[in-house]
Amino acid sequence: MRLYVRKERTSYILMIPILLLIIVIFAYPVIRTFILSFYKISFGASETRYVGLANFKDIIRNQTYWQALTNSLYWTFGNLLVQLSIPLFIAILLNKRIRGINFARAIIMIPWIVPTVTIAVCMRWMLLPKIGIINEMLDSMNIMKKQIHFLGHRFTVMPTLILLNSWKFLPFGTLMILAALQTIPPETYEAAEVDGASGFQKFRYITLPLVGSMIWFVGFLAFSWNFNTFDLIWLTTQGGPGTRTQTLSILIYRTAFKTFRLGEASAISVTVAILLIIIGVFYFKYLTPKE
Repeated sequence: MRLYVRKERTSYILMIPILLLIIVIFAYPVIRTFILSFYKISFGASETRYVGLANFKDIIRNQTYWQALTNSLYWTFGNLLVQLSIPLFIAILLNKRIRGINFARAIIMIPWIVPTVTIAVCMRWMLLPKIGIINEMLDSMNIMKKQIHFLGHRFTVMPTLILLNSWKFLPFGTLMILAALQTIPPETYEAAEVDGASGFQKFRYITLPLVGSMIWFVGFLAFSWNFNTFDLIWLTTQGGPGTRTQTLSILIYRTAFKTFRLGEASAISVTVAILLIIIGVFYFKYLTPKE
């Protein structure tokens, strides 16, 4: 009994460093942000002033906030549509036992390895209307004669950024779904073929149900990451043209570090956290795959 108590006490002592790390890195910033959302704070000011819910009232009355929320939802669900469909079909192709498949699996990791800064800077040049290689390629293939400013036009900028972001996410989603596909016994498909199942029927009644849990998990990660994406958008358009790509992450940065309204930026961050918690609860409660 004493040995058991001693081991249990030792396990709690060994947990102290990781608990302190969690508190310092995660808990303290969240609590501090929540507290600052009730204050009027400006950089360079000698004192802060408690204003209660005034910051929340200001952002709710601000049309820019609602525009940023709309852009965030458009950005997030647009990415989800691409990031959950294309990786699934690529994973099915990579699950085939053919020559060179291991090389293909290695090559597909390139977008995930390349830093976001490199992608953003290169694509800004490649997508320019007059000297960009993308427009030159479209013109040489007679696909489009008119020069397109992909990152400067209000109708093309968001779809372009969604494709760029999804291209970088593609290896992660593909490899996760591929791992789930490789757990399906080949005998399952062979039995379905004996019963006369078509390729679509095998996909619908075998593949989708058996990898549904992994798609659900990838979808949750993709939603969380995409909703909070900052680097790619800021490095390419900085929320422009106008406010066309100004998501909540961009708005928080602008409010805090461009207009120096730290209290209001904290209030926006709190509303984002509350929104993500509500969506997360709904996702886990109603969209969890059934056994």
